[in-house]
Amino acid sequence: METNQRQKNMSKSESLAKLMALEAEAIAMGKQIRNEAAVTRQELADRQRLGLTGDAAIAHYNEWMQRYGMEHLMVR
Repeated sequence: METNQRQKNMSKSESLAKLMALEAEAIAMGKQIRNEAAVTRQELADRQRLGLTGDAAIAHYNEWMQRYGMEHLMVR
């Protein structure tokens, strides 16, 4: 009986640890998405201010994404 209780307690603590890790990961993802959104808003405002369109707009966007370490969002 005591062994089963220890297993349940261990399982609960393992589950809690996994949930806490998932929470931390979700919070980090949220921060990253908010940061990416802020950069893309700033880039758009700058691109519109400069009146860029077409290839020049794409180049401008890609430069911003590279500058802020967001290469995964670059237009290929």
